[in-house]
Amino acid sequence: MLAKRLFYEDSGWRLRQRQRQLRRPGFGVSFGSARPESRGGGNFGGAGLYRAFISYSHSDRKVADWLHRALEGYRIPARLVGSETPLGPVPARLIPIFRDRDELSASGSLSAGLTAALGDSLFLVVICSPAAAQSRWVNEEVRLFKHLHGAGRVLALIADGDPADAGGRGCFPPALAFELDAGGAVTDRAAEPVAADIRPGKDGRRLALLKLAAGLTGLPLDALVQREAQRRQRRAALVSGLSLALAGVMAVLAVLALQGRREAERQRAEADGLVEYMLTDLREKLEPVGRLEVLDGVGRQALAYYGRQDLGALDADALGRRARALHLVGEVRDLRGDSEGALMAFREAERATAEQLARDPGNPERMFDHAQSVFWVGNVALQRKEWTTAEDRFARYAELADGMAATDPKELKWLKEQGYAANALGGLYIYQDRSQEAVPPLTRYVAITEEVARRTPGNSAARWEAGQARAWLADALLKLERVPDAKDHRLAELAIYAGILADDPGHADARLSLGRANEALAELHLRAGEIEAAAQRSQIAFESQKNLVASDPGNMLWLEMATGAAVQHAEALLLAGRIGDAEAANGWAMAQAVRLSGTDPRSRPFRNLLMRSRMIEIATLFAGGRMPEARRAGGSFVADYAPHVGDDAGPTVTNAWLSALGMLAVERQAAGEGAAVQALVQALNAGLAPGMDGKGVSLHKALAGRIPGLEPATGGQVSRYPADRLMALAAGP
Repeated sequence: MLAKRLFYEDSGWRLRQRQRQLRRPGFGVSFGSARPESRGGGNFGGAGLYRAFISYSHSDRKVADWLHRALEGYRIPARLVGSETPLGPVPARLIPIFRDRDELSASGSLSAGLTAALGDSLFLVVICSPAAAQSRWVNEEVRLFKHLHGAGRVLALIADGDPADAGGRGCFPPALAFELDAGGAVTDRAAEPVAADIRPGKDGRRLALLKLAAGLTGLPLDALVQREAQRRQRRAALVSGLSLALAGVMAVLAVLALQGRREAERQRAEADGLVEYMLTDLREKLEPVGRLEVLDGVGRQALAYYGRQDLGALDADALGRRARALHLVGEVRDLRGDSEGALMAFREAERATAEQLARDPGNPERMFDHAQSVFWVGNVALQRKEWTTAEDRFARYAELADGMAATDPKELKWLKEQGYAANALGGLYIYQDRSQEAVPPLTRYVAITEEVARRTPGNSAARWEAGQARAWLADALLKLERVPDAKDHRLAELAIYAGILADDPGHADARLSLGRANEALAELHLRAGEIEAAAQRSQIAFESQKNLVASDPGNMLWLEMATGAAVQHAEALLLAGRIGDAEAANGWAMAQAVRLSGTDPRSRPFRNLLMRSRMIEIATLFAGGRMPEARRAGGSFVADYAPHVGDDAGPTVTNAWLSALGMLAVERQAAGEGAAVQALVQALNAGLAPGMDGKGVSLHKALAGRIPGLEPATGGQVSRYPADRLMALAAGP
């Protein structure tokens, strides 16, 4: 599914979204059974989320469209599925395949999403042409992938040009044609790319597809060729029959407009059934032969056809068929990245399920069906940041879930729906900075997930979900500066993951969540002024996250989390007076933050990590008495980050700005440089954002007691964060 991600400053929030994306397609908040199950892609040899990443020039978009459909539509012959190769067991399908070319022209570097996808891909497939050879985007994708995963996982598809031509007709980007050095730079040592060739007179599309499939699975090419020849003979008759069926369905739809009412109703029922068949059973038959484009066409016809129908004239069965078909149309649209088309389909499905429910209002299955439609409309609205629609649909979803549960309070299915609905509303409120309103639904979510876990002993997924519910609630409580309450929930969360790992030490979700929960606890200790406890807890988090990075260096999300843990550990060590240890931890963090920012200088989370690390650098320089170096670092800090502060800045930016400039102002005041102090006060005031968190309010209070002229702070209550201790580092002896 789309898996689009709204940016929230806390990497733990985005981690929880990514973990849920790996469980189910769709938006990251855990909305549960309102979403369909993911189409599994087989064993990836531990490499990541995607079987392959397709890199191509915009000029080769048609070839990329074909290749994407062909790879995702290709089914490995049944007798070869499960065979052991160097890449692990052979999957049934080569999915998912990543392909994206949105908004590249507006950026000076690869986006965070593309960088993460490259890190999460087992292979890179490069569509080679003269345009690709000249594309800096294609070259950078190849260079970065080879640096992360090695040249052995790069496959080429020659679409145009001459591989031997070093001039204008050459087709290999430099990073593909030449080897890289240890630092990831392109050298002058020629490489030998593995390539399939669809140019006229070469492999042809089918053989080229089989060559790529062999490379992506580790299977011998001749095994695929032999099986393909046998399979194509069997499918010839099937495809012919399916084509006739499609023609028949289109004919039925055309006849509807010409028949009388009674005959039209009979024909309409048949057409509904046939369309549903095409979007369910027929889909499974068409995908192996690369015919998803047919389903797209049928989907357009179905949308137009259903949009003209009078719902009141349809019986309950016809309404059900209509809703199910439209849900599948919406799913296809969502898979294609067409949010507008998906929204149209889900709204039509919502109309049908609403009519069903109106005719049988006490039936919990009708409530469930309508709840799924309502959720999907809200989910797409959330992706599009249409907040009013999202809140309206999620509130309705919660009402329907309560209605289901009222019919049978012991039914686990209805209880889970109540939990998913509570999480949907709570997550939406946190995104909108309405944390006080988020607490009641998230508290309910905690209670429901614990009840589900209690009623399903041995179910690690249910236990993990209960831990995640605690994390959501702790996030909302921290935003309200209810630190003791947030700490209690984080400790309960840790206990849940520890229990899961005691039973299953390799549980990936629990390992990831355990590290993040420790980091969150360290922050809570800092907010409570418990410095040594924060240093100990942040060390556990840092070591845990570093171990994850060591197991998969190309995973940018894990590296981002580890970098955040390192910065936090350095901050705790600094406040504890362990300056040398703080410098060491921050040195590691800064190196990684620079690396992350280099992959996407426009990424706000990466920029914020580097901003925090540079603030800690200034503090350690002041603490070590290196005033000239601290001043130089401070001047660069102000110049680089002044454009990013102010009304639109989040707490991370505001707090780093207050900390760094506050220390600079304190040092200048101690040196008697009044004019410099006033200039810094003006910059500080410009960086004040409305609604500061408790840490920001504490920093402002510490500064206001030392530096005159600061504007009043707005935001929550002051926390116990030891801001005075931080400012004292710059005051000198």
